[in-house]
Amino acid sequence: MAKRKKKQEVILTPEQQREADYQKAVRRMEGAEKMLQPEDKVHMYKEAIRMFEELGDYEDCEVRKKRCRKRLPLARREYREEVYQTGMQLKQEAKSSSDYEAAIAQFRRLRREYKDIPDQIEACMQLKESAYKKERVKNIWKKLISVGALAAIAAVVVFLCSPAAFYLEGSFLMNIRDYERANTIFAKSKGYKDTKERVRECNYQRAVLAAQEGDYGKAVRLLHDKVGDYKDALEKKAQYEMEILMSAGTGDTVIFGTAKWLVADIDEQADRKLLVRKKPVKAKTVYQEAGKSAEWEISKMRTWLNDVFWTNSFSSYEQKAVLQTEVVTAANSRYGTAGGNHTSDRVFLLDEQEAQRYQKVLHTKDNRRAWWLRTPGKAADSAAFVSAEGVVMRYGYAADSKELAVRPAVWVGMGQ
Repeated sequence: MAKRKKKQEVILTPEQQREADYQKAVRRMEGAEKMLQPEDKVHMYKEAIRMFEELGDYEDCEVRKKRCRKRLPLARREYREEVYQTGMQLKQEAKSSSDYEAAIAQFRRLRREYKDIPDQIEACMQLKESAYKKERVKNIWKKLISVGALAAIAAVVVFLCSPAAFYLEGSFLMNIRDYERANTIFAKSKGYKDTKERVRECNYQRAVLAAQEGDYGKAVRLLHDKVGDYKDALEKKAQYEMEILMSAGTGDTVIFGTAKWLVADIDEQADRKLLVRKKPVKAKTVYQEAGKSAEWEISKMRTWLNDVFWTNSFSSYEQKAVLQTEVVTAANSRYGTAGGNHTSDRVFLLDEQEAQRYQKVLHTKDNRRAWWLRTPGKAADSAAFVSAEGVVMRYGYAADSKELAVRPAVWVGMGQ
């Protein structure tokens, strides 16, 4: 039997690849114009804009990108109106608490400022509560009637106060997407069956709903504190963190990874923001071993930050947003101690000039400890630091000391 020939891989030149990417973007744009569903139109236009941006000044990319941006708002308006009308229809046709929850979920897909969304959600919530009470009473009476005895009534009363009853009620609330109340009810059935997993699911869904309503802060807190690595929680958390960071200003506190950070600087030209750990933290290593040079390039601190700290502090999705940064460590401005070679790091410490520049932002009530800088001190085996009072101490401290904390810094790209 003759052997089947392997299909040869076609390797494109850079120019051919750009043309292929260009044609793909054009197809996205033309496809968007033909889409019948507004939601699909919005998605296709956004994809086309992103692809044209990546191609830069190739062919007529700029013109096509502007055309997409001009048409995108109309598609968004059509999409919002379609979602709104669907929600209104669901509300009008609703007969049960789960039907009203479906209408609420539809309205929550829109920003709260669109039309009368808050009023519609509030009305559906009240109607859902009323329907739920009727359903619960109806279900209980069905059980009582089927048993038909006072002993059964007493048993039901006992049952309604048991972990099993709370588990069933919590499960019912989950089915109608009332995750806030379900989470509270499940707390009364702790340790029963798979309650722990159901609580994680409730908090996961609460975070998703909060994000749909634009409350990314609540979404991130829920995923960070109560959900962990459940389902795609880490990926969603990274997405919501970037939404918050996009609108954050200098001095704002944001959650990124496993900790809170301060936005110390904004580089609009490079589309990036500098984050510095809000609260000084004890490092798992000394800055440098005794008797060795405390140059940043060869320090144990740099190795630990870009290895152990990097791995433990950020998920793989958050790591993608942290930029590789060229770090220049100048000589000590007062004593002239050499700062060593330039380095390329994801995580680094501030130098004396940066600490001075961002002093007002960084000296907060959370900072009551001295923390290392990457600038060398007066002696070659010492490093400069910032005192607990926020003063830059250029004379430095012995690099093998375990007394000082660290405030790691990272540059995060907004376009990542």
